[in-house]
Parts: sequence; C-alpha cells; structure tokens
Amino acid sequence: TIQGQRIAARRGNRGRRIAARDALSVPLHCSTMQGEEEPPAKKAREHEPQGASEEIAAAAAAAVPSASALVDATATAAPAADTGTSKEEEPDVGNVEDEDDGKDEAGGVADASAGSAKNKKRKVSIFLAYVGAGYQGMQRNPGAVTIEDELERAIVAAGGISADNAGDFTKVNWMRAARTDKGVSAVGQCISLRMMLDPPGVIDRINSKLPTGFEFFGYTRVTGGFNAKTMCDRRRYEYVVPVKAFDPRACKPRREIQAEAALAAQDAAAGTAGAEGQGEGIAAAVAANEPFVFDATVRAKVNKVLGNYCGTHNFHNYTVRVDPSEPSAMRYIISFDCSEPFFVDGVEFVRCVVVGQSFMLHQIRKLIGMMLGVVRGAWTEDDQIFALKTKESCTVPMAPELGLFLCECIYHAYNARYANTHEPMLLENYGNKVEAFKKKFIYPHMAKTETEDETMQTWIRMLPVRQILTSLTHARVRDDGRAYLGKGNNSNKRKGGPDGGAARLATAPTAPATATPASATAATAVTVPVTAATTTLTAAATATVAVTAAAAAAADGRAAATATDAETFAQSPEQMEEMQRQQRVHMARLQADSKPLALIPLP
Repeated sequence: TIQGQRIAARRGNRGRRIAARDALSVPLHCSTMQGEEEPPAKKAREHEPQGASEEIAAAAAAAVPSASALVDATATAAPAADTGTSKEEEPDVGNVEDEDDGKDEAGGVADASAGSAKNKKRKVSIFLAYVGAGYQGMQRNPGAVTIEDELERAIVAAGGISADNAGDFTKVNWMRAARTDKGVSAVGQCISLRMMLDPPGVIDRINSKLPTGFEFFGYTRVTGGFNAKTMCDRRRYEYVVPVKAFDPRACKPRREIQAEAALAAQDAAAGTAGAEGQGEGIAAAVAANEPFVFDATVRAKVNKVLGNYCGTHNFHNYTVRVDPSEPSAMRYIISFDCSEPFFVDGVEFVRCVVVGQSFMLHQIRKLIGMMLGVVRGAWTEDDQIFALKTKESCTVPMAPELGLFLCECIYHAYNARYANTHEPMLLENYGNKVEAFKKKFIYPHMAKTETEDETMQTWIRMLPVRQILTSLTHARVRDDGRAYLGKGNNSNKRKGGPDGGAARLATAPTAPATATPASATAATAVTVPVTAATTTLTAAATATVAVTAAAAAAADGRAAATATDAETFAQSPEQMEEMQRQQRVHMARLQADSKPLALIPLP
C-alpha cells in the first residue's frame, strides 16, 4: 500500500544517515597511532534495511582515511603544545626568546599545526616609558588621543596582537598599572596583556613602530591571572619643581613687579634723600637683588610640610568629584620627600618623590600646589592640615602637570608569592634604560618648556590666594571645630579643636558688654556664634548664608525660655515686662542682622 511504501522510504533514509554517521565516527585505536591498518567498518545495525546502496559504502570507505590523517596530525602536534605551569615546563622568561629552529626530527620544516601552537598568546607584563606631552592621559578614551592608542598601534604593527583582536582590550586582557593624567609622563609604567612573542625580537619590533619619546624596556612572563592594576602594591611618583618657585619674592604679579620697579627708580633718582633714607633704600635693593638659595633650611621646611601628607587621610579636598563620605577618599601615603637641587640645561630643580598605595585624579598636583603656597607664605601650615582633616569642601590649588611623572610600579606581594615559579617583576632590571630615558627625554623636556613658556611662574602669578583663603575661612565656620575631634576626645571638646575650642573662642568676635539682666544675658549668649559667623562672612563678602529671621527668632526664643525657666516665678511683674521688652529688642536686632546676609554676592 501507499502507507507501507512511505514507511519503507523513511526507514531507508534513516539507515543511510546512521551509516554515514558510523563512517565518520571511526574509533581511534592504538593501532591507528602506530600506523597499522584501520579496523573494518562496524556491522550494520539490526534495524538497518537490507540492500544498502554501494554509494554509502564507498563514502564510508573514503571517510576512514580522513580520520586516520586527523589522528596522525593530532599525534604530531601534541608534543608541540605547552600547557604546563611549572617552572621547568615553561620557556625562559624575560627578553630571552625560545630557541627553536622550527624543524622536526627528520630535518624538515614543521607543519602548520605546530607553528600555530608555538605562536599562541602568552600572558606578559611590560615596563615602558613615555613623554605625555600632547596626549590626553594614559587610559583609552573615545575621541581623544591617548597613550594606550599609541601603544596598541605599535604592538599590532609588530605582530604582538593580531588584527582580529585589535581595538578590543578585553580580547587580550589588557590592563594598565596607573592612569596618568593629561600631559603627565612616565618612566616606570607597567601594562599586562596576552601577546604573541614569536618570532624573537618582539620588543625591538615594537620600539621601531613607536614614535619618539616612547620606549618598551622589556617583558616578563607572568601568571595567567596577573593584573597590572590590582596586583600593584604601591606606586612611586616624582614631581620636579623649579627652585625659583620657592622664592616668595619671585613669580609675583606683573603689576607688583612694575610698581616695585617704579618705586626703585624714584628712589634712585632722588638725590636729596637723607643718609638714613639712603641706607634703607640700599639695604632694600640689596635684599631684593640677592639670589635665592635652596639650602638645608628651606629643604627641611619643605620636608616638614610634605610630611603632613604621610599616613592615612581623607583626601577629598585634594582631588575632584569625590564626596568625603566615600571610602575611595581615604588614601595611604607611605613617604613624601624633597631631594637636593640639581641643574638641567641651566635650570635648577628639586625632586619631590611620593610613594603611596594609590592616588586619585589630580591628587599629587594638588598636594604640591598646597605645599608651595605654605612655603611661599600665601597660607599657613594649619590651613594645609585643616584641608586634610575636615569633611567640608574648600579650594585647594592644583600645580601644573609639567613636572609630574610616574617613576615606578612596585609588586612586592606578587614577587614574594610566585618567587619559586616566575621571574620577579623589578624595574631595577632596566635601571640603565630608565636613567637614560630620564636624561634624554623627561628632564630636557621639562627644562625647555619651563624656559620657553614659564609654566610654573605663570601658575604662581595667577594663583588665586584671596579666593583660597576665603574658602578656607568659610570651611572653618561650617566645620566649627569638628575636624580636630579624635576618638579619644571627650564630650567637653565636641565644639573645639585639640584645645577644646579655646583658640577658636579666643579669636571669635564677641558682643559688646552691656549691663543686662541674667535672663537677657543667657538669651544673648545663644546668639554669639551667629554674630561671629555674620562678622566673618561680611568681612569676606564672598558667600551666601541662608539664615531667616523667623528661624533665628524661634531658636533664640526657645533658648531664652529654657534659660529663664528657673527665674520666671521669682520675677516681679515689672521685671517680667522689662525682660520681655529686651527680648523684643533683641529679636528685632536679629531680624535686621539677618536681612543683609542673603544679599552677600557669590565669589
């Protein structure tokens, strides 16, 4: 019947598929590995229809040699694969490439499968140096010219990264140890990635593709899970400062320089001045013309100011867009020192070297900017410490990016953990190359730019000293001594500093002494902080305080009522009326004082 024919046809198609599958899945016996004859095909299953076509048998016979060839290729390529992780099984690390002439035992050229296995990607870390002028930072940013874009182009051109993996750092596990800011250089930057190391000489090929001012020092084979950023214990930065930046007489605004020059000319032209006046003028001229010397005294003062940054602090004022309550604002600085002066192309510099676990955006430049202001006398060391301790926001100057560069990335924990299996990551292995790069590119670039553009002098002339001092004053008012509270302080010091607020109360403006009753005195005492804040803010004239007359009157009324509860029933009616009249007068004064506060302009 028609139905029986359809069933037979389906069974025939199924039998053909089973036969083809059995032909392609020939078992790989040991005899095949030894080059012996292949075993016969499997017997047909019971459900296979009788009279299978000769074409299926021929296809099965043709598939058997293909499987044999596949097994032979697998056996040949197996010794070339390198999957071990021990030190004995890995090739030599560092700049020494694997020694292999690319031939098999018979003297012929190795097949394609062995070549592809040898040229597989290996996890490495690379120490490098670069001059950051003209680049918008280290980290890749779409639409910006960055250091990582330049590095990737050179590695791809040298054959370290295939064209298929170019443009996607996740495919090669790319990671940088530190994100340098715009214009910041580096001589000890470290990156980690999976890179093809063959043929030998990959570092030389990459350096030939890099632009001037870039150099790869060498690579080190690392573990598969190595991350250049998270496994970096500490980072060393160096900021090179011109010595003239510490001279308080130098780098003044042009108007002050012109005024001093005009005054000196008038003194020189006046010939009728007395002997005493001439002596003072000569002494002032000698003091003005005397060169500034960065001696041991100045260096000790700089080191003392830099030492205030050491330890764990909340550096939210020394970075941007970080809230003081965020855990990332807490950073640990290990050391911060200033070196002896040295000359580069006739310009005298000093090195300020800082070592810390990690740094935030613009943090080191703000640390240097605050230090320069303290040494020059623009603000005090107490202002520097207050900006470290307070949770209120205040303005901190940011030094130019020209003198800053990343000096070294340190991996103490990684080197100690994998000392027996992997080569340690040490920048000192390339010490000669590092010093040569500094003397050839970093220091001459800084000296030339400082001489031509006067970067540091211009920054000091434009330094907004008045705005910074005003910002610190307002932050102290808002802080109200809470910045100096420690865990060991008792409740009596809640509104003061280390001395319990005695210094703050001694300098705060007080109300004029008038003969008032005890109740009025208690009511007036509540308004002393408000009056002090009003006097300070009015003198600064740069902040807006949202204090309403109704809120001040209500607070004063509550405080006065609390202070006079014990005396209310002991007063006569005449005394009660006088007390109420004085309270009304006092609230009227508060209203008059609170109105101008909302009209103070912003800076």
